[in-house]
Amino acid sequence: MKKVLSFLIILGFSVLFTGCGKVDESISGVYTNGDEYSILLYTSDNEIASIAVKQIGDNFTFYPVEYPNYLKISGNELVAKTGEKIRIVKDGLNIHLTIESEEKGVWTNIEGTYTKVKNASSFGIDKF
Repeated sequence: MKKVLSFLIILGFSVLFTGCGKVDESISGVYTNGDEYSILLYTSDNEIASIAVKQIGDNFTFYPVEYPNYLKISGNELVAKTGEKIRIVKDGLNIHLTIESEEKGVWTNIEGTYTKVKNASSFGIDKF
């Protein structure tokens, strides 16, 4: 019994120190600004990305943006395929979202810098 318990403890520490579940630097993932907004970016081909935004308030959860296959990927930049002036620049585990228009619409409060908190394996609000 002691050998099994010792083995399990060693196995647990091994997993902890090897970084199991580490966040990688691919585009796909959930990003947060530490405030009330989180952004899910997902791509399966490194050419087109989907985006969803989650807003959490005191008494509500709201998804103001949920656009599949909405962003075109060009190196470390993502821009809207529809011509909207949305620009996302990826810098390591951070993204910087800017709106290059006076009419920001739904994006008004979403602009800013976000840090990746977990990876995403598909697109959907259940990934937040």
